[in-house]
This record gives sequence, structure tokens and C-alpha cells, in this order.
Amino acid sequence: MRKNILNILFYMFVLAVCLSFSLFFCRILFAYTVPIQDASYELSLSWEGEALPDDWQYDQKGWTVFLQNETQTTLLTADEFGGFNGILESEQTFYFSRTLTEMLENPTLRLEPADHSIAIFLDDELLYTDDPKQDNRIGYLALTMLDWNRMEPVVVSIPPDYYGKTLTIAQSVGMEQQQDPDPFFTVYPCSVSLFSNYSYESGLIAKSFRIAIPASLYLGAGVLLLAVFLWQLFSQKTDWSLLFLALTSFLWSAQCIATDTLPYYLSYFSRLPVDVAGTAHDLSTTVLLLFLASRLTGKPRSFFAIAATLHGICVLLYAIPDIPAAYIFLLLSISEKIGLYGMLGILICMIREWKQKNSFYRFFCPLITAGSIVFMIWILVVPALRQEIVQQFSISATSYFLWKLMLLMIPAATLAALIEWIAKEISRRTEAKLLIQQYGLAQASLENLRRHQEEVMMLHHDMKKHLTFLRQKTSDKATADYLDELIGQQQEFSPVVQSRNQTLDIILNAKLGEAADKGIAVEIVQINVPESLPLTDAELCALMINLLDNAIFAASKTKMPFLRLDMHQKDDFFVFICENSASSDPPEKSVKKETVPQHGLGLKIIEQIINQHGNLMEMTRLFDTYRVTIALPLCHSRK
Repeated sequence: MRKNILNILFYMFVLAVCLSFSLFFCRILFAYTVPIQDASYELSLSWEGEALPDDWQYDQKGWTVFLQNETQTTLLTADEFGGFNGILESEQTFYFSRTLTEMLENPTLRLEPADHSIAIFLDDELLYTDDPKQDNRIGYLALTMLDWNRMEPVVVSIPPDYYGKTLTIAQSVGMEQQQDPDPFFTVYPCSVSLFSNYSYESGLIAKSFRIAIPASLYLGAGVLLLAVFLWQLFSQKTDWSLLFLALTSFLWSAQCIATDTLPYYLSYFSRLPVDVAGTAHDLSTTVLLLFLASRLTGKPRSFFAIAATLHGICVLLYAIPDIPAAYIFLLLSISEKIGLYGMLGILICMIREWKQKNSFYRFFCPLITAGSIVFMIWILVVPALRQEIVQQFSISATSYFLWKLMLLMIPAATLAALIEWIAKEISRRTEAKLLIQQYGLAQASLENLRRHQEEVMMLHHDMKKHLTFLRQKTSDKATADYLDELIGQQQEFSPVVQSRNQTLDIILNAKLGEAADKGIAVEIVQINVPESLPLTDAELCALMINLLDNAIFAASKTKMPFLRLDMHQKDDFFVFICENSASSDPPEKSVKKETVPQHGLGLKIIEQIINQHGNLMEMTRLFDTYRVTIALPLCHSRK
């Protein structure tokens, strides 16, 4: 007892050390997903974000916004929402400037002017311009709108002696900013932030890590699933559905990269005719539905497979270039609904599969439940996420909830598939060891039977010698007659089964004697066994002992037990037929074989041996009879 406690404590200590190492180095890795935030200043005049907070207050942050024509300056009026009024013409250039009083190392400006042309000055010294051909002086610029949108911000380094100098930014005015019915134009200075170059580099590193880590995890999961698939393929136990799950991981990895790094993605792979991120995301839904449907049983399997096929057809149709927008919207809406309701339907069906001991859903159910609990706790802890979900639910955003569900189901399905494979592999290896032990026991049983037969034959031989000696020494007629009768019985003694195969004779005589002791009527239809069979002694012993043990056990549970054997040679086959009485109760109501350990290994041993020698076996169950027919090719070479 003390030793067991010490072993448990040791294993717990090792587990704690391993987890500590993992968490420590994961902390180091994930530290780079958060950029340095304390060395940056947000200098934008308008709110940068999806929605304006209720408690937001306007702050001009020291900026002066004005028009300048050579030396004549006109101030613009702030509307206290980030815009400025006072421009009468649409094709003008306005300026906004402030004194830089923030202390930073390696200072860098970051601007997001979209399709506006800009020019940047520090104390009248030009740092950057979109149009170098102009007279690049403050008050002399005539910037125009760009005919394209910037996909990335403008990043400009500032000289180290910037402190106390005036930063001035010139920006073009566009027609789209006209406000009706007001004849004046409202202009919005582009967003501006000032940060240390270290902070900018940190932001790039953090963004790269935030993209690379999940993309690498999904890619690694796909590669691992393919490795498992190939392992099963070479082991002749192929699970083709793993290809669907591996493809899901690959598509999700591509979607992560294409969504968050689209400009860089296009520069590497050039512009593609399809939406890479959207198509990869939607196709991943299709193949995940196919995978989960393949693990179901019964009618739901076909139903969800059809739903997944329809989803895939919709995705491929709206991925066609130049398809009309109306058709894209319709197909996208249909595919999103099929995807969401299909996933929810599978989650409902998984409860039934879990109750039916489905090996995959036995692991998938607790994993998806644990993930759901974590997600619910996250919703309760983060108010912004709760508000976001309520908002998306109010507008019936199917794609949003499908995306969240996919984030939950892909890791759960991957882990469940891997755990299922590990469990089956452990079971297979354990079973293989038990089968080897069973072969060893069969061989030992054969040796014991052979030794027992030799002892019995020696005993009969000695008894015959003793009786013959007594017959020669006696002169009493009655005694002599009795001894003659005993000697005759000894000479007539022979085994029940006599064939030309000694090993088979030993096994059959021993097992038929056991059947007779249990009151089972034994009938031998015919015996015509070739001297040499295409089995080793160990295989023959394991095959016959397991067949006869199963037959004797089943027959002993019936009211009129019998065992019928037929062994003969037909053409180039040795045919063995074993028929026994069987219970008429359904298999699930029959009594389990509790006296034999590792129940079920007997049938596996039989199937394993038969598979190596022609794989010709038929099992037939009638109302009260069970028959096993085996045909062994006499000239068959082992697989």
C-alpha cells in the first residue's frame, strides 16, 4: 500500500514538472503576441474603433487645423466629433499641426490616410510626400485624391531632435466628404499615432505571432492527421474520414493567413480570382461536416452527408469569378444556414452516438462540452464579448455564430480523432500481446496433451504386460478367463478419433472427452484428414482449441446439448465443419462467458489464423444451432 502511494506521488510530481516546463515556455512564446504599448501615443482627432463609446469626450490634443494659401492662414472650426468645417471648395488642401512634446526613442509616425494624398513636415522641413513633383512647401500644395486605397498605413521615421518642433500634415479634400444640404465641406484629418520604432517593430512581431501560432497549430494538426491516416493505411486499417479532418485543418490554416495578412499574402502569391480567406473558411465547413457525418450511424449519416454536399456546391458556385452579386448573396445565405444548422444538428445527434458507445463521439462529447463551458465562462468574464454576441444575435448574424462554432468544433474534432486513434492503438497492441500469450498457452496445452497421451499409452502398455504375466502364472480357470477378457479389452483400446494427423488426434480426443464429461452428445460425421496441413502445430492447436472451447461452452448451456464434427478433404481443400446446439435467446440476452479471461480473444485468434490461410470461413446461426465452416487450401502460401 505504501509503495503504491509513493508511486502515485512520484507520477504526480513528474506530471507537475512537465506541465510547469510546458507552461513556462508557452508563456515565453505567447509573450511576443502582445506588442509593447507603453511607448506610443494616439494623436488622432476622431475615435478609432467600431463604435463610439458613450463616455467618449472630444480632445483636440493640441492640433490646429487650417487652410493656408501661401502666407494667408484660415482656421477651420471643429465639430467636436473629429471633423472640421470651413472649406468651400472640394479640391483644396488643408493642414493640421501641433508641437511634439512627447519623449520617445527612435520616434516614428504612423498615418492611415486611405485614398487621401498627404505631405508631412517638421518645422517646414519635408519628411514625406505622395507627390514629390509639387512645390512641397506649406501653403503652396494642391494635393489631389488617390485613385486607389492604401492597404497599409504610412510609416515615417522622425529625426531624433524632434522634441519641441512643429509637426504639420497636409491632406487632400475629396468630393465624397460633401455634406448636404450644408454647402460647406467637413474634413476629417487622418488618424495619427506617434510611437517608438521599437514599439512598431514589436507590433509587427506581435501580429506575426498572432497569425503564425494558430496557423501553425492548424497546419501541424493537419500533418499529424495525415500521418495517422498513413499509419492506418500501412496497417491495413484505413480510416478515410481522417482525410476530411486533415483538409479542414489545412483550409483553416490558409484562412488564418489570408484573413490577417491579405496585403502580404497577395504580394507573395499575387492576386487570385477568388476570395482566398472566405472560400477556405467555407470549404472547411463543408469538409468538417463530411467528417462528422461519416462518424455518425444510421439515417443521420446519410442526411448530414447530403447537407454537406449541398453546402459544398453552394460554396463552389459563389466562388466562381464574376458571378452576379444577387446570386452570391443568395448562395452565401443558403450555405451559412446549412453550415450552422448542420453543425447544431450533429451536436444533437452526438448525444445518441455517445449513448451507443460510438468510439469517436465518446471522446468528442466531453471535449465539446468542456469547450462550451470555457466559452460560457469567457462570455461572463468579458462584457464586451457579451455585448457583441447580443448584438450579433439581434441581427441574426448566421456567419458570426457559424464561425464561433467552427472555432469550438475543429480543435475538439481533431483531439477526439487523435485520442480515438491512440486508444485503438493501445488496445491493438495490448490485444496483440494477449494473442501472443494465447498462442503460447495453446502450444503449452498441446505439449501437455501430448505428454498426457504418452503417459496413458505407457500405462496401457504396462498394464498389458502385467496382465499377461498374471495370466501365465495362474492355473485357476475362472481367473484365467477373467484375465483373458481384460487383455482383450486392452488390445481393443484405441482413441475416439484416429486420423492421419497426430496433432489433430491429440486435440480432438482431449476436447471430445471434455464434451462427453459435460453430457454433450458427440457425433463425428466423417474423418478424412491429410497427413500434412498448411498450419504449424501452434496454429492448429490455437485454431482447434478455440473453436471447440466455444462450441462446448455454447452447447453446455442448452437443454439438449450436442456437438457434430465433419472433417474431410475436398479437391485441394481441407474442410472442417463444427456444429453445436445453441441458445435460441438473442445474443445480447445470452449468458456471458465469465470463466475465460480476455473474452472475445478466441474469435480474434480464429480470424487471424484464417486470414493468413485463404480467409475462407463461414459462420451460420440458426434458431438453435450454430455452425462454423472452415476451408483451408492445402497448397496455400501464407500471406
